[in-house]
Amino acid sequence: MSAPATPALPVVTGPHGGARDAVAEYPVAAARPRRGRLRVAPVARGLARRQPLAAAAFVAAVAFAAMVVVNPVQVAVLLAFILAVLALSGHLRDSLPYVRIAMAVGLFLAVLNPLFSRGGLDVLWETDLGPMTITVTVQGMVFGITTAMRLTAVILAFALLNVALDPDDQLGLLSRFSFRSGLVLSLASRLFPVLSNDAARIADAQRSRGLELDRGTRRQRAGARVPLLSALLTRSLERALDVAAAMEARGYGAARRSRWLHRRPWRAADAALAGGAALAAVAVLAGLLAGQTAYSFYPLLDDPRPQLLDAWWLVALAGLVVPAGIALRRGRR
Repeated sequence: MSAPATPALPVVTGPHGGARDAVAEYPVAAARPRRGRLRVAPVARGLARRQPLAAAAFVAAVAFAAMVVVNPVQVAVLLAFILAVLALSGHLRDSLPYVRIAMAVGLFLAVLNPLFSRGGLDVLWETDLGPMTITVTVQGMVFGITTAMRLTAVILAFALLNVALDPDDQLGLLSRFSFRSGLVLSLASRLFPVLSNDAARIADAQRSRGLELDRGTRRQRAGARVPLLSALLTRSLERALDVAAAMEARGYGAARRSRWLHRRPWRAADAALAGGAALAAVAVLAGLLAGQTAYSFYPLLDDPRPQLLDAWWLVALAGLVVPAGIALRRGRR
């Protein structure tokens, strides 16, 4: 007894005689789901729905401010602002790998600097370690923590660019300046996950043959995986040759360069974001040239409160916060 035939979708003839599926012709009717069986795709929001150039300018302004500002309170404000933008954009979880790296490096700096910095008058602890004297001061601890926060803010600023902007948009920005570099990075970014999957499949194949890859010390496990690199390298070279052959078969480099360009229109929010970024960058640069961003940690800590009312800081903060509030409004692209 044969199974009942599944009714096929009707075929619609296109304007040039080609056959098109009814789903493409009638997207509303064909995509109409039953109640409770549709999961709505995540809505692009935050910087993801802004013009890529405006978003990149905003991130560059935030990173520039994090590299220039030295006052501990101002650095803390910038770090909290970046974390708030990540959270409100819905990408805080995606930025966790960057957060771990920033915390590891920042913790190293925060611990190392107080141990080997002899500046500062407020001594908390001092001991002799052979010919070397280790002195921990309040000023050294504050300097180490501030340096760690500055580094974390810079890393998270670029993490905001990576997790919020589509990779194609990022590479599209790069290709405006160097097409070949953009092409190389595009191929590398697309082949890296494939290379990772190849490594996992090669390891699984070796495990099925009885090779122990997960037992022993770290050195033993690393030594067992070294022979797999040759197979992975061979596979990656073969894949590179396949990509090159496919590009040559499609006529890459045989004639004048062609391109497909999707221009996303500039909206008021995009202009506000780019304008605010430019205003913030100019304000920070003016404060730097005027010497108003300087802050002394040794031998005594400067009072951080007066710099919070400086004109350059208030203008820079307004140039970042106000446009970010406009850009973080929810809505579809």
